[in-house]
Amino acid sequence: MGEGQDVVAMKAINTALVNGSWVMLQNCHLGLDFMDGLEDLLNKIADTSHEDFRLFITSEPHVDFPIGLLQMCTKITNEPPNGLKAGLLRSYTVIVDQDKLERIETQQWRTLLYGICFLHSVVQERRKFGPLGWCVPYEYNDGDLTACLTFLEKHLYTGNLSWPTLQYMVWEAQYGGKITDNFDRRLFGSYVEAWLSPTTLAPSFW
Repeated sequence: MGEGQDVVAMKAINTALVNGSWVMLQNCHLGLDFMDGLEDLLNKIADTSHEDFRLFITSEPHVDFPIGLLQMCTKITNEPPNGLKAGLLRSYTVIVDQDKLERIETQQWRTLLYGICFLHSVVQERRKFGPLGWCVPYEYNDGDLTACLTFLEKHLYTGNLSWPTLQYMVWEAQYGGKITDNFDRRLFGSYVEAWLSPTTLAPSFW
């Protein structure tokens, strides 16, 4: 947050204090000086602000973030789930709902959807092993999974499943587009060939 952004943020907060609206300040780890002042401000207006006023703050972890401000907040963290089963459960809770499952009435769609979610959970889980998991750490997130599922859905609507196309979009375009190490690329390619191939649709595969 620069000086100009501080002014805009204070204007929004002052307005919200009066009319009871909500304000969100993002990436606040970039404006720690402003956060120090914000802690003092919130202490002063605690009893005089509108009862519907709400202030939301997003920040990456930072050792210099004001402890007092953290203590007066209700904190929510968004961290990758721990374990393959937990990762799959999160994918089927947050991203894959009943509506998505029923968009294409074929077993092929549901199987491939599971295969991509399984792949996503595996690449996420490998990160906790440091350089033994990936030679280079990669920031895979829900956006990668969502993009792959969206492509798969549109691709299946054409009526003809092209395995090379699907593999390329997942391997090279989406997840693979972030991979810089050749060994990591070979590993991820092995995953895609194993879990997104014609054998994936065999009844005994999963």
